[in-house]
Amino acid sequence: MFKFDTHMHFDLYDDRVRILDYLENNQSYTIAVTNLPELYERYSGLDRNYKYTNIALGFHPELVCEYYKQIHIFEKYVDDCRFIGEIGLDFSGDNIDSKKQQIEIFEAVVEMTRKYNDKILTVHSRKAEKEVLDYTKDFPGTVILHWFSGSIMELERAIEEGKFFSINQNMISSKKGVDLIKKMPINRILIESDAPFTRGLRDNYSVDFMKKIYEGLSATKNIATYELYEKLKDNFKGILVKNV
Repeated sequence: MFKFDTHMHFDLYDDRVRILDYLENNQSYTIAVTNLPELYERYSGLDRNYKYTNIALGFHPELVCEYYKQIHIFEKYVDDCRFIGEIGLDFSGDNIDSKKQQIEIFEAVVEMTRKYNDKILTVHSRKAEKEVLDYTKDFPGTVILHWFSGSIMELERAIEEGKFFSINQNMISSKKGVDLIKKMPINRILIESDAPFTRGLRDNYSVDFMKKIYEGLSATKNIATYELYEKLKDNFKGILVKNV
């Protein structure tokens, strides 16, 4: 089984080096997102001796209001970091109160990365799918919509614009998630854990989550599991070499 995780929060686990060692030992290609620029600054050097993990420069939309000034730290590292995430917009619940600040930061982040053609963005878009698509339209690098939960119309727009979708255990287990996945082209699908926010991964990270997603995808898309492995492997490897 080809192992990869497009979106996991290694910075939210206590023993981060153990997580990186585990990923290396299991040969699992991983984009380890961060929630704040200062966390990227603190941990970015940890991945230098690891083949399978890349630490991403992030600025989570739910934290933007409180840590607004960290945009200067983001700017400090953006030129040298190919992987960007978790970034995005979240207009759900109380997060709508910080809508203005979120848009300002997200717009700034996208503009900083737009001048490159090899940046890989992993993007949060809960209740803000239209706005995320508006700001990332014609983005020259790769945009991965993490845990996408928008409408079918927004999904169709994202497909037309060349976006990728990283899906997790929670999506494959919900009716809405399955309905969206059915309409996603197989060549745009990636998998993610979103650990530690998904079931079974809160206390301890394990690559075993992938098996359930592969099995669910195989049934949902009516594709043999071995064929699915190859297709998703091609998808993941393809974004790593795109436009380089």
